Order: sequence, then structure tokens, then C-alpha cells
Amino acid sequence: MPENAQMSVIGKPQVRIDGPFKVSGTAMYATDHNFPGMLYAVPVEATIANGRVVKLDTAAAEKMPGVRAVFHRENIGKIFRSVQGPGFEGIMDERRPPFEDDIVRYYGQYIALAVADTFEAAKAAADAVHATYAKDKPNVEAHLEADNDPDVVLTTYGMRERLQSQRGNADAAFASAPVKLDQTYVTPAETHVPIELQGTTAMWDGDKLTIYEESQGVFNMRGVLAQMFGLPKENVRVITKFVGSGFGSKLWPWTHCPLAAAAARKLGKPVKLVLSRRMMFQTAGHRARTQQRMRLGATTEGKLVALMQDYVYERSMLDDYHENCGEATAFHYSVPNLRVKFGRARRNIGSPSDMRGPGAVPGLYATESAMNELADQLKIDPVQFRVLNEPKIDESLGVPFSSRHLLECLQFGAEKFGWSKRIPEVASMKRDGLTLGWGMATATWVAARFAAEANIQLRDDGTTRIACGTQDIGTGTYTILAQLAAETTGVALDKVEVALGDTSLPEGPVSGGSMATASVIPAVLAAADDAIKSLITVATTTPGSPFEKRKNDELAFENGRVFVKASGLKLSQTPR
Repeated sequence: MPENAQMSVIGKPQVRIDGPFKVSGTAMYATDHNFPGMLYAVPVEATIANGRVVKLDTAAAEKMPGVRAVFHRENIGKIFRSVQGPGFEGIMDERRPPFEDDIVRYYGQYIALAVADTFEAAKAAADAVHATYAKDKPNVEAHLEADNDPDVVLTTYGMRERLQSQRGNADAAFASAPVKLDQTYVTPAETHVPIELQGTTAMWDGDKLTIYEESQGVFNMRGVLAQMFGLPKENVRVITKFVGSGFGSKLWPWTHCPLAAAAARKLGKPVKLVLSRRMMFQTAGHRARTQQRMRLGATTEGKLVALMQDYVYERSMLDDYHENCGEATAFHYSVPNLRVKFGRARRNIGSPSDMRGPGAVPGLYATESAMNELADQLKIDPVQFRVLNEPKIDESLGVPFSSRHLLECLQFGAEKFGWSKRIPEVASMKRDGLTLGWGMATATWVAARFAAEANIQLRDDGTTRIACGTQDIGTGTYTILAQLAAETTGVALDKVEVALGDTSLPEGPVSGGSMATASVIPAVLAAADDAIKSLITVATTTPGSPFEKRKNDELAFENGRVFVKASGLKLSQTPR
């Protein structure tokens, strides 16, 4: 670390490294890349939500000018079904490979792929493909009734017990509680709709596949594609230099990606496939609809004695995405009797997916709404109601919190917001002829880290290069890594080069769950320490070096130079 605190680049406003590239139009997103001989692909979507493709008429489309092929189940070639590995390895929300069978399970499902010399020709060909269906009535019922699932189910993230958490006797405590609340809360399906459309540019070099993709997790995508095409991981390269936002929809691969790769393999040309905005609502994930029954029991003084959360969420006909609405419930408030359990309801929809605070956020909407309604019944201020039920430990695990500052947050927020001036009666507060409503809620989010690797190069021209395979989805990862590298090496920020978004780089984490920064920081700090130690060893062991007779602990590195710590005099640039 630089000894002069004023030299620090952390905690001070900095120009975003990616900013000039984005505003000048020089930032290259996944589908901005163009290559010689590149072809364009447009999927053909099912126009029914449930049934089977009886006949696919591609004759007219195949005869259109510029059309190279119309792919479907019979001619796409083998695409294997991937399987989940340990941890966050091999995750894919829609596991069924495209065109695996003739069954249509949701509206918009891909049933064919037109490939042509231009996008316009590919779109015209896709529109010319005619499908004949055997239709069945789709189940798109809004009211959710839990399917008859076993007690332990397979989900996107592995096996899960449907009874998530339990302590005490929640049923008995609720039945005997002096004050009760029993309400059901519904959150609708929501779509991500990021500015940048989902898309893939794919090309092959022999048995090596390169994908330009707007991914929030390039290494997971590499592993999934390696499985789907029967390749070793080292034969798949995924590149994501910039992402036009994702909100979770770009965490895991969708079926358009292997389709582009399969078409490129068959035709021996680079293939670009970009989803339309309409397709983004159907085949690239959404936040699942949830239905949550909340039962809270309390004493007349406002102490919780029972809490039960029974929630159901929608999922697709084949997949097992888990909307974990009970993630925070078991530790959020102090209550001796608790039960959290989930159910799932299959629907003829595309697979739900992670979306900006998946699971916990719709879950907290239900618990917080219930807490506010119960506070109203009790005639207790909702802030004070939370204070009364603040836990001293994590009651779900029986262990102390590593840190918890909810009470301070409540106090600070109440002071800043002027909460003491609130009049609780409905429609009682007015301003400029308008009715004001003041409400409050609390929230929590997991604090965790993924494994991460990074490397740092200290160059002989005084510049530094920091490299990590994680990606920047618009959250500032380029700038954060540059700040870390500058802070740890003492090299000026404008002399730091950052390399991200490429599976040829050291393995980095997914950009999700607000965990990427916390994950890469230890890796960058370790890489910087190792680089500086290695450089100082070179300085003391290289014949002819001005530091050849010095000991390693006599030297330091700052501002791109090695110097003797005792004098502080920079005697030489970094040795070549």
C-alpha cells in the first residue's frame, strides 16, 4: 500500500474506465462483432403454448435468395443435454437442448432456425416456415396450487428440502396467539428487459468453439457448452467484454446460444443470432409469479410468537428453477415458533430465472407486508414493532450474527425521513392537495463470495496489467479492479490496464448476487503481493541490477519503480 494516504485512489471519485468506450460507441458488445463470411440466424417460434409439431414445412424458406439452411430437429446435429456439477457449475435454467423433441411446452419455444447471408433474408425465411400442430390446452392458470412433489426436490441449484426451516410448534402457537394475521400475497411474473438484447456470435476453428456472448458468467457458460458439444473445456472460449445490463437474465446460457454454435458447426461459418425484443419476453427468463400465505401471531404487546410462510411459485414444464422466497425469513425476526415451506406449480411457460434479488426479494415483500398489517392491528408503530422483535442471534442456526446493524438503520432512516412526524391514520397526511402515504420496510441480502483468481503484470515501462476472467455487466468492475491494482502497487490509475470477460483469463466469479467485487478483491490483493515479491526477487538476483547486493526486505515497489526503503530514493526503474 502507498504510505501516503493522499495517494489513495479508493474512496475518491474516479472516471469510469468503461465510460469513454461506451459513450464513444467503441465498446464492443457480443453481437457487435463482425467476421468475414458471417451468416445470420433467426429462430422460428412456436405459436402455441402446448402441443406437438406434426409437420414443419421449410421448402419455401429454403428456396429464398441468400438462405443457407433451415435447421430443425432432423438436421441440426447432436446437441447433448448438460448436467449440473458441484456448486455453481453447469447451471442452465432451460436444460432441454433445442429441438430435442417435437413437443411444444410454451409459446415462443424455438422449433426451427433460419440461417442466411443477411439478417433480412434470415428473418424472411423464418417467417416463411410453416408449422402444423396438434394442440392441447395450455396451463397458464394464474392461481397457484402446489404440485404433488416429494419432500426433497431437485432444483436449479441442487437438492432442496421443501420444509426449509422449522422451530418450535408454529401451528399450535399461531392457534393460541392473542393477535393473528392470515393473509396471502401475490407477486406477478416480471421480465428483465435489459437494453442489450440477448445474442450470440459463434465460430469454430476445427474442434475449437469461440463464443461472443453477453454473459454474466463466462466460465459457467464455457462448461455448459463443452458438455452440449462434447468438447473439453479448453476447446471452448467465451468472450464478454461489455454487457448492456442483465439483471440476472444473462447469468446462465439460454437455448439460442447452442443453436448459434450448432449452426456455425454445420455451415463452417461464423453465425450471429440476436433475439428480438419480443423473444426476450418468452425465451430468456423472467421472475416467477409467487403466491405466499403468511400467518403471524403475536402477543398484545407486540412480541411475535408464531410465523408461518407457505409459498408457491411457477416453473416451466421441464425445468426446476427455485424461487427461494424463504431465504431470509428464518433469521429476519425473533420468533420462537416458525415454519417455512415451499411448493411448485408447473405451467406452460418458458423457464423462470434469477432476477435482481431473486427469491429473497419477493419473499421479503410478503413478510414485510404482513408485519406492517399486523402492526396496524396491534396499533403499534411499524418501526417499533421491528425493534420489539429484533433477534439477538441468528435463530435459524443458533449462532451469533457476524454483524447486524438493522436497528441502527431503522434509527438513522427514521431520523432522516422525519418518521416521528408521521400520522398513521389512512389518508390523514396532505400536502399541496395530495394525499401522502409514508411506509417502511426492512430487507436483507446474503453476503458471500465465490472463488476467484487474478494475475498482475508489472511491466518494464512502469505500467501494470490486471487480468481476471470475471465480466463487467455495467457495475464498474473494470474501474474497481484498476483501483485495486493501483492501490496495491502504487502505480498511477491511468497506467493500469484491465483485462476482463474472457475464459482465457484466470477464472473469475459470476456477476450476480452482489458478490463479484467481494470475490475478486482477495484475489487481486494476493496477485499484487506475489507480483511485487517476484519483482523484488528479480531485482536482487539479476546480475548487473543496481539492487543486486540488497536483501529483499530492504526494497519496496511504488509508482512503477523499485527503491531502497531506508533512503526512499528511487534508484532505478523496474528491471527489465
